[in-house]
Amino acid sequence: MDLPRTFHPDPAAQPYRADPASTHRVKFDARVDFTNGGHVEAKDFLLDIAGDSVTPERLAEMIVSAMNLLRAGPVTITAMRIVRRGEHQDG
Repeated sequence: MDLPRTFHPDPAAQPYRADPASTHRVKFDARVDFTNGGHVEAKDFLLDIAGDSVTPERLAEMIVSAMNLLRAGPVTITAMRIVRRGEHQDG
């Protein structure tokens, strides 16, 4: 997968739901630019995923939903990897 890549998440995408029982997470770096100016950046952020994979397009939608970013514009994902729960430091 070639990163960084920029996505324009679908506002009608399925909402993200955290699942503390998930066996895998996606660990990522990203930047969300807002339609009214400014941005937010995430470094080594973790989100639960169903199964053991997620597309970068879906990850962009999950980021916007998980953070409740109502004025989100483009999302640029600069790094992402799937980790098993417990194989990373999150405490």
